[in-house]
Amino acid sequence: MLGAVLVVVAAGLAVAATFLTAYSVQIVIRGQALRYEATFWAVGRDDFREVLLLEPLELGEPVLGAALVMALAAVLAFRVPALRVASLLGAGLLAGVAWAAVSRVQGLVKALGEFNSRVPIEVEQSEGITLLVVAAGVAVVAAVLHQELPRADQAEPVGDGVVVHQLDDDADDTDTPPYGYPVIVEPKSD
Repeated sequence: MLGAVLVVVAAGLAVAATFLTAYSVQIVIRGQALRYEATFWAVGRDDFREVLLLEPLELGEPVLGAALVMALAAVLAFRVPALRVASLLGAGLLAGVAWAAVSRVQGLVKALGEFNSRVPIEVEQSEGITLLVVAAGVAVVAAVLHQELPRADQAEPVGDGVVVHQLDDDADDTDTPPYGYPVIVEPKSD
């Protein structure tokens, strides 16, 4: 149960991360700050007006797909336990998307670092990517917990076999034996 709840929480965190700022670029020229901010879906702010060709990460759809797979796996696993494996698939996809987002921002930092500019260019990985990395970590742990393989000590106790109930010799034959149907006794004919 804890694993299923954590899987849903991780999926929610991942979706929320896509709407936060993923990265930002800032240049200060003559005391004026020019800033670019992008989410996983769209550009939030663009003061450069196409001077620098920057774009959003465009990784919102894979994050949404991974979150959907994880949430469905958590809910449907109560009816079909084999679907717990899908939470591992969703967590792996989410971890891959988080890795791709971090790699793209690091690549952008490297590319803008090689750009000959008279003013320093600051590239910052923002809270969107940080939350996505946290969500991916929680998703991996939650998916492992969601597997809940049965332990040997929780197995059903093995019984002693068949239990036979016998009536005492002095008991009336019309008594109903325990756990059974009443005995039909027909009158004796002489």
